[in-house]
Amino acid sequence: MTDLREQETEYAESIALGAEEATGANRRSFLGSFNKMPPWVGAVIGIVVILVVWQIVAVTAFSVTGSVPPPLEVFQQLVHDLTDSVYWNAIAVTSMSALWGFIWGNLIAFFLAFIVLLIPWFEGLSTQLAVVCSCIPLTAIAPIVTLLSPAGSRTTSIFLAALSVIFTTVIGTLLGLRAASETQLDVVKAYGGSRFTQLRKVRLIAAVPSILAALKLAAPAAFLGAVLGEYFLLGVDSGIGIQLLAAQATAASVKLWALALICGGIAGLAYFVIGRIGRLVTPWSQGDARAGEGF
Repeated sequence: MTDLREQETEYAESIALGAEEATGANRRSFLGSFNKMPPWVGAVIGIVVILVVWQIVAVTAFSVTGSVPPPLEVFQQLVHDLTDSVYWNAIAVTSMSALWGFIWGNLIAFFLAFIVLLIPWFEGLSTQLAVVCSCIPLTAIAPIVTLLSPAGSRTTSIFLAALSVIFTTVIGTLLGLRAASETQLDVVKAYGGSRFTQLRKVRLIAAVPSILAALKLAAPAAFLGAVLGEYFLLGVDSGIGIQLLAAQATAASVKLWALALICGGIAGLAYFVIGRIGRLVTPWSQGDARAGEGF
């Protein structure tokens, strides 16, 4: 009788173990198939989920106030706005301010990063300046810049765009410059090369992937900084920020959401374009990333 019970117990345990192994295999198979899906499939699923949640929230929690309009109304407003040349002019003006801010901010960031490699004792001041640029409230500094700027200029918009990119680019550039091979640096030093020669011959090449990754993050930040700066401009009647102010003044929630989508779309486009440039310019970094995924 005891042997029979032991056999029944062993049989039950074997069944449970087999079921657990089958469940684990199915789970691994599901996760494996999910990981093998193309990236665009995940993006489409994410967009669909966002639209569904957006629609539910719009028709339930905000159905009375209308603060969150349904997606269809927003997209209809977006199509209508994009047929108006006023909005295209606003997009062009804001994008140009963002571009100038992006250029100036990154030039400052590159200078702060390069000077650290050439003059090591400057590192503390350089990194502190980058941190200050990141931590300073943009809405606090913007009115001061506006007061110091002539009426009708877009200095505030460009300034905030530049301020938004400095920290990201400084950190990314420093990480890239310090990722250079010590062996290659020693070879340059052994042949009498200076710090500047090491920077020019070795560190810059090693830093390209990190610099492009930083620029990819800095581009959307520059555009959003330019939009924020337009809230404080005087004597200027064009720009995405100006359109947002006008829609906010009239409580046009649908137009506000449409303009927000435009801002998000342009910022996302800037991120995508620089990301593609990075893939073309540094194909070896993509290869290293794929090789690392196998471990």
